[in-house]
Amino acid sequence: MSERRAFSVSVFARHRGRILLIEHGRLKKWLPVGGEVEAGETPLEAAARELCEETGLVGRFEARLGVDGTPPGFLGYEEHLAGSKGLHLNFAFVAEVGSETVVGNGEFTNQRWISDAAESAALAAPANVRELAGLALSAGGRSPLESLAHAWVAAFNGHDLERLLALYADDADHFSPKLRARRPETEGHVRGKAALREWWSDSLARLPGLEYVTRRITAHDGARGAADADARLFLEYDRKLPGEATLAVGELFVCRAGRIVESRVYHG
Repeated sequence: MSERRAFSVSVFARHRGRILLIEHGRLKKWLPVGGEVEAGETPLEAAARELCEETGLVGRFEARLGVDGTPPGFLGYEEHLAGSKGLHLNFAFVAEVGSETVVGNGEFTNQRWISDAAESAALAAPANVRELAGLALSAGGRSPLESLAHAWVAAFNGHDLERLLALYADDADHFSPKLRARRPETEGHVRGKAALREWWSDSLARLPGLEYVTRRITAHDGARGAADADARLFLEYDRKLPGEATLAVGELFVCRAGRIVESRVYHG
């Protein structure tokens, strides 16, 4: 057997519904962190070590997706070519981390926290990475719609406008009582990402202390087996702003192909 073969691990760090991908400096591809299993290590031990060495993050491997004896956080096994390192026999894991602050070790040039698998396709990640990213986002019993809800709240609380807009379709509709009160000419309704960007840029600039605290997520995936069927997500949260009373909010999202196509906000 002339081709080199080695056991390896890949680790999808996950924080508040988003997972980390890095642009590998040598391979010039977007990948999860990872590396080869060292002598005497289990795959889980290697995953924890690689995550810490490459990013400075400490992971909690919680989700158990297999039979009794399957390591926590294990997503699946796959094989891929790793350039001059030959064939990697790869164990993939997902790990919850307490921060999105990454301290790199020089092995990657860029990093991105993504909220759904479609973003990995936009980064030109390999097919196996895109598939595993989808599993990592939904691991632990969280559906894609629930992951989207957590990503939405995280983007708002992080005042990350680009991440927020990435969750919406280009022609998405949005209705909000706050929008109607501040800009009566809109009757509370805007359409399209340009209008959403304008509205939320103004809101986030005016309200730097704004925070949403999730209370309940209710998700319905639409017609089973229909790829173009609308899915519905209802998110209940508390709107908190220093100096104002907490406001109970319900927001209905209509989703199609993993993107929000319509959203309506209800107060009280």
